[in-house]
This record gives sequence, C-alpha cells and structure tokens, in this order.
Amino acid sequence: MRFNDIFTAQALAYRIAEDPSNKIPYMGEAFFPVRKKAGIDLRWIKARNGLGVVLKPSTYDALATIRPREGFSIVNEEMPLFRESMKVSEQDMVDIQRAQDANDPYAQDAIEHVYDDVNNLVNGARIATERMRMALIAPASGNLKVQIGVADNTIYNYNYDSDGAWKASHYEAVTGSSTWDNADTATPLNDVQEGIDTLADNGYVAKYAIMNSTTLNLLVASAQIKNALITVTGRTVDFLDRATAKDVFQRKTGLIPIIYDKKFKDYDGTQKKFYPDNYISIIADGQLGNTWMGQTPEERTLLGDSKVDVSVLDSGIAVAIQNIYGPPVRHETTVSQIALPSFEGMDGLYVIKVK
Repeated sequence: MRFNDIFTAQALAYRIAEDPSNKIPYMGEAFFPVRKKAGIDLRWIKARNGLGVVLKPSTYDALATIRPREGFSIVNEEMPLFRESMKVSEQDMVDIQRAQDANDPYAQDAIEHVYDDVNNLVNGARIATERMRMALIAPASGNLKVQIGVADNTIYNYNYDSDGAWKASHYEAVTGSSTWDNADTATPLNDVQEGIDTLADNGYVAKYAIMNSTTLNLLVASAQIKNALITVTGRTVDFLDRATAKDVFQRKTGLIPIIYDKKFKDYDGTQKKFYPDNYISIIADGQLGNTWMGQTPEERTLLGDSKVDVSVLDSGIAVAIQNIYGPPVRHETTVSQIALPSFEGMDGLYVIKVK
C-alpha cells in the first residue's frame, strides 16, 4: 500500500463524515443553519418582525392614509477567513512505510495519528463557527459582538448591536440579593418570566431556555424551585436532583431547557465552554439567523487543479492536500473556511446574566 493511496482529500472527507463523534451536531447549528454563498461579503437585512399593526379606518371616497414602513437596516460585513495547515514530514512517511512493509500491527495506529491531525483542523473550523454563534446566543455582558483575535495580528470585530437597542430591551443582569447564587432570596422563575413577557410583547413565542450545568445547579439549589414542589403533607422539598429541577422549570415556565456543556480549547490551549457560566438565553421558536459560508481561496482557485487534491465539506470547509516534492518531500494539508453568522432574528432572543 502506498501512502498516497490512503492520504487523499476524498478519503479524508469520507472518514470525517463517517466518524460517529462528528455526527453529533453543534447546538448552534439548530438556530443558525449553515448556508453557502459566493464571495466573501455578507449582506443581511435586520427588520422588525414582531407584532402586526392594525389597519386604520377611513371614510368612503377618501384617499388612503399612507402607512410608514417599519424600520430596517442593511448590514454589510467582510467575512473572516480561517485557515491552518499541517504537514506529514519525510520522517513520518518513512515510519509509516516501515510499519506497513513489516506488517507491523501498529501500522494502523500510525495512520490513525495522521488522520487525527486532519480531524483536528476540520474540528477547529467547526469550533470557530460554533464559537461565533455562541457569542451571539450568550453575549458577554449583553454586548452582541463577535471578536476574533490571534497571535498573527489578524483581528476581526463585528458589532451586531451598534446602537445598543437590543441590549436595552433584551438583556437583564440580575444584581444584589436577587442573583441566583442567593438560593433563599433569588427568584429565577420571575426573571425568566420577564424575558418571556418581553418576547411576547414583541410578537415572539418563547420556546427554549439554554444554559449550562453550572447555571442549572443554581436552579437546583433555589428555594423558589424547591417550593414549587410541595408534598401532600405541606412540607417543602429539601433536595432536588437535576432532572426534577428541569421538570419543575419546564412546567412553571413552559420553556424547554437545553443544557449545553460542550467545550473547546482556545488559541492559547486553555479549555473553555461554548456556553458560559451564569447565563440563560430565552429563545423564540424558529431560527435566529444563518451561518454563512463563503468560497475559500482553495475552493475558488484550486478545486480541479491536478496538482492539489481539494475536497469541500459542510458546504464550506475546504480540505486541500498537496505533495511538495522539495527537497524535502512532504505532504501538506490545509483546512480553510470563510464563515460569519447573520442575525436576522435577534429580537427573538432574551438573555439573563444570573450572577
């Protein structure tokens, strides 16, 4: 078996698609489904899609009253490019060939290691898009921003609420003795109901409540949640498990709780959560926006080039493999994507910082 027979973009695309761990969807894709577009510019329209306005009465034989249009804004942004490469060196190829020629039982492990390198890059691309979506679903301190910065001085900043209008009406920071870590005095059900009412006032029906386990634990300890369960003897319940707390929360609010604990490693190697601690996001039925994927330089210029093996995954992530005949001889794999979420449905989101 030759190394080139197994190390191809088509084989990698098949392997990534068939890996069971990759079949588990990122939560953000449910609210920001992936869509493909040409080019690198993203243009989307934010319009008010809330309550309808009653038609004004008029007298017969009179001119119709001119209704002013609801305000909207057109957002234009240049989408960011994400790209990294990894290589298989001459020494790597010698080690793999030696193991295969010797019928070594560990040969497959060596090959798996090579494939894992590629999976790391592809997973990194998916992490990048999920991180952007989570920055919008759970904006830090209510600031609807996507900020991307790396060591190479490549910095992207996108502000989705430049006038602060969304934050003024769709974000709440609980303070004082009402923060959810004050189990005896916090009123989480009241806080959530305020968010539900705000969305209803704007014509949206709240359906989901997203949080992570850290925030769920605050609900488990909450006296208000416990007091919602009264035994037949009239005594309050002293202890709740997570499942019961989620059930009480759903019955009292009508929202479907989604606990999202998926993690990733940041550029500096630190482990982080996609959805942050001490936040809860109330989301209306329907999607919030789209995850737009542009055509990468690899897809646009190298697809079909006989010198480079290119495969496109997920309608946007490009895997390009090239043999460099050197010296030194090496195989280089580059994974790239151009991606940015639009946020047409931002008025269907209400966020609470609970402590």
